[in-house]
Amino acid sequence: MGHGDQNLNLPGGLNFAPDEARVSELDAMMIPQTWHLARPCEDRESWERVRESEAGRRLIKEARGLASEDPLSVITNEDCLYVMETGDRSKFNPLPLVVRARMSVLPIVECLDPTGMYLSRIEDDIRMICALNSWTFPMHVKARAFHERREIFTDLASVHFAGILVATLHMLENRLSPEIRTLIREELDTRIFQPFEERVRSGQDVFWWVMVPHNWNSVCLSCILGCALSLKEDPHERAWYLAVVEKLIKHSEDGFEPSGFYIEGVGYWGYGYSHYILAAELARAVTRGKIDWLKQPRVEAISHFGYRMEIQEGAYPTFADCKREVLPPQWLMHWLNNRVDPSRLERSTEVATNPFDPIHYQFAEILHLLLLHQVDINHAYAGPEERGPREWFEDVQFLISRPGTEATTRLAATFKGGHNGSNHNHNDLGTFTVLVGREELLTDPGAEIYTKRTFSRQRYEGNLLNSFGHPVPVVAGELQFPDKTYHRTGYGRDAYTLLVARSFTPERDRVVIEMDRAYRVPTLINLIRAFTYDRTGEGSVEVWDKIKYSEPQSFETALITYGEWDWDESRLLRVSQGGEAIEVEVSTDDGDLEFAHCIIQESSTPTRLSWRFKEPVKEASIRFLVRPVRRGKASG
Repeated sequence: MGHGDQNLNLPGGLNFAPDEARVSELDAMMIPQTWHLARPCEDRESWERVRESEAGRRLIKEARGLASEDPLSVITNEDCLYVMETGDRSKFNPLPLVVRARMSVLPIVECLDPTGMYLSRIEDDIRMICALNSWTFPMHVKARAFHERREIFTDLASVHFAGILVATLHMLENRLSPEIRTLIREELDTRIFQPFEERVRSGQDVFWWVMVPHNWNSVCLSCILGCALSLKEDPHERAWYLAVVEKLIKHSEDGFEPSGFYIEGVGYWGYGYSHYILAAELARAVTRGKIDWLKQPRVEAISHFGYRMEIQEGAYPTFADCKREVLPPQWLMHWLNNRVDPSRLERSTEVATNPFDPIHYQFAEILHLLLLHQVDINHAYAGPEERGPREWFEDVQFLISRPGTEATTRLAATFKGGHNGSNHNHNDLGTFTVLVGREELLTDPGAEIYTKRTFSRQRYEGNLLNSFGHPVPVVAGELQFPDKTYHRTGYGRDAYTLLVARSFTPERDRVVIEMDRAYRVPTLINLIRAFTYDRTGEGSVEVWDKIKYSEPQSFETALITYGEWDWDESRLLRVSQGGEAIEVEVSTDDGDLEFAHCIIQESSTPTRLSWRFKEPVKEASIRFLVRPVRRGKASG
């Protein structure tokens, strides 16, 4: 997904092909016919059921808007060349989202209301996509080679286009023109099947995502599997594809810690895990339930991640490349309680959620999963679990502290250790946030708007991504490692924190980490950060840093906020936003502090508030004590 991602050449004749004995085993247990999550338009019973649902009515309404867009969003080779030549993706970025949404929704609506109203538009869209020289995103390093068809690379954009075309063919095959049916099959064979099979069998120039532990793996594999199960007429070929995916999707499972934590955050969990579910449900369907990856204990832990990540009142953590207003799909958080499965748990809570909000219309397979493979189209039901006063993931040193059911405070907080070599990493070891209600008053700034720099060697030039834009120390003038001028995927694992102590009681949560390995400062002996959340009374959060050098050096620490703020010389900071407010007492016994502030000028513009010792120190500490301001006194 960025600099350092390179295709694989295996040595000594090795390859990724599955064991032929396993292919034969799968062949014997699989259904004899091709299969797709969608249903043909002729299956009127299935589509009438959807048409009568709230979700069906919503899709019909959505189709009218997508088809009447003026001017109509289209993607051309000229659009792609412009991005390659200028690096400017601002006009291009919205196009695939709108085009994929239209191409996903209109064929479904043609099945809901088979009048032929959208058939012409559907066929024109298919011709448009098949006329593109390359289906890969034009910001790839080798985009021009792909565009000129000197090389082929299958990426996220490629597999989503492929999935949409195959779904359309499956639903509307008898209503599409012979030319279009042939075109889809030929393009899938040339752009998807042949390149994938050749690389898997040869072990040479294999797409790098086959072995990565993040969302690319599950998204690409699930989409390719769905296409193969629908289009490959030979049962043994379908079994081969299932065996390949069964073998390689283990890497996606490895992207999760044993605790179920996903280091890329809630947004990418929603993208990656939803497509893992797609692959799992495809495998379950074509093997008549003999294979069900979702019943693995590890996957059970993974499935609860989105639910556990809600801090309170719909607020979610903003570490790494997490968007600030992320909203995990309700269906995804409770899929095991809503899929068609005779052995499923009883709906013990009967708490109805909205299964169709938020929904990414651009992912056709997810639409079919929700419309045709849930017990109830109109409602998803939450599971029986209840959120406790905290979520602690010791394997990544991540803490969410909540008030608890008996507490009177509305204060909540998060705290993070770990390492700086994770996918979508920000240099943020020791970062923390403080919320009142759902207002995140002290913040981790979240993702930047992606540019060419975001996944290049210059990634950490961005002050939202390096440690300058996070509430962590600057040690002897140095930011956390990796530095601003170097980045490759996985680099930075040698910048990490050590867990020193932790204690959790009904009244308070306390975590202490050692942070000196996050900085490359020869004179640094030790840096300790202690985080304490107190849920008694009005509640409080204390963050205490202690630094020790071999010789005097500068030391600075910071807070980040998007709110309104005011600082007075009594060392009291007030931050307010959305009708909520906090006060932060800043204290030290080891010298005078100088206060500074600046607005971080990136794709979002939080304020950095910093405190620095006026004179170099050899050993010192600084403490933040955060308390909520009663609601009647809050402003902003």
